[in-house]
Amino acid sequence: MNQPEINQNASFVISNACYDIISMIHNKSKALEVYEKYFQDVTGDTQLTQLLIDIRHDEQRHIERLKNHLGRVLTDSSRPVEQTTLPH
Repeated sequence: MNQPEINQNASFVISNACYDIISMIHNKSKALEVYEKYFQDVTGDTQLTQLLIDIRHDEQRHIERLKNHLGRVLTDSSRPVEQTTLPH
């Protein structure tokens, strides 16, 4: 069976914005894993449990927003990349 030939010199370039969005999605997803461990530690503390539920919900919502934005950025190649300065 013939294997497809792989060009070792080929490169795939993404914008800094795409990379940053992917990194944020990854980091927020890892945070969700950590929150699950925290839930085990806070059994019996209703207020802290509710706080973690709220934080987890916010993280999930943020991940969905980032995924939607990433899709737009990846499919709209004609749009120039905007540079944004985040507030300190």
